[in-house]
Amino acid sequence: MNDDPSLGGEASETPAGTDNLDADWGTAGRALAQSDIDSLFGDAGKATPDQGDTRRGYEALIGGELVGLDRLPVLNIIVDRLTQLMTASMRSFTGDNADVSIDRIKPMRLKDFLDDVTLPAMIAVIRIEQWDGYCLAALDPRLIGLAVDVLLGGRRNRAQLIEGRPYTAIERVFVERLVNEVITRDLRQAFELICEVDFVLDRFEGTPSYAAITKLSAAAVGFRAEVSMEGRGGHIDFLIPYATLEPVRDLLSQEFVAKRHGDDPVWRSHLLDELPHTTVTLRAVVERRRISCAEVLRWRPGSKLFLNRRHDEPIDVLCNDLPVLRTRIAEKDGRIALHVEERRFTDDWPASG
Repeated sequence: MNDDPSLGGEASETPAGTDNLDADWGTAGRALAQSDIDSLFGDAGKATPDQGDTRRGYEALIGGELVGLDRLPVLNIIVDRLTQLMTASMRSFTGDNADVSIDRIKPMRLKDFLDDVTLPAMIAVIRIEQWDGYCLAALDPRLIGLAVDVLLGGRRNRAQLIEGRPYTAIERVFVERLVNEVITRDLRQAFELICEVDFVLDRFEGTPSYAAITKLSAAAVGFRAEVSMEGRGGHIDFLIPYATLEPVRDLLSQEFVAKRHGDDPVWRSHLLDELPHTTVTLRAVVERRRISCAEVLRWRPGSKLFLNRRHDEPIDVLCNDLPVLRTRIAEKDGRIALHVEERRFTDDWPASG
């Protein structure tokens, strides 16, 4: 037989080991080698130099980057406003030329945020009163040292890194002032774009694991504020869980701030001008009664239907089944009329002019 595929023949050669591989996968109870298990679980932390921190296997599914989360366009506007507010507040707080820049918002897990906190840490746990939730602000040791030096009048001193020791009581007092006078106040003013909300410092934590405000695997949004002043600086890492933002998620998901549905002032003005000239159908209801179908079928010309209502009792006038007037039966020029005694709609309804 000719082995050339172009002539319609079948290839006679089979890759070496294919039959054995098919047999292995088709056999029930095939045992996995240690290399297969390591590969399945992401090589158990055995990262090669060319892979870096890339997660593989189950580790990529369980602890990988968050994807597909809701877009929050208004939150980007709020963070941009926070940048401007913090720049002005830091200049007022330090009495020097300070600049603040904030990176773009990115989704993350609480565990990843806490793992990236630089030690020794001072993590401000901030309570958001109206939302009944918390957020975190982790201050960089360089920024803490800068704030202490500036407030003590040592602007021109070289940066003194805080390493290998806990923060002193004086340093904690200065950092608490920074959080209360700058961070929480500016967060409140930034979020005023969507609602009134209060950010209150709850406590400081020096151990990242103690600052867990929700499950470690919970989804959150985070961003970093870089503070620079006279060649020195540091950063503040913010984290807000998605569960905390849930009460205002609809507002944050809008395309722009103060987006209103169905409340266009131009359209409202047009309706106020046109509605008084609109023709409507009114219906006067003398009495409502439930009657059996058999009784209705017995009605004939000359039958009498007695009503349980006197002539001086009020009669409701409806428009599209909504009560608009309360009237009484009257007579004018030999015709039955309705005398209006009460308006059932609001008094600020525009007049017909």
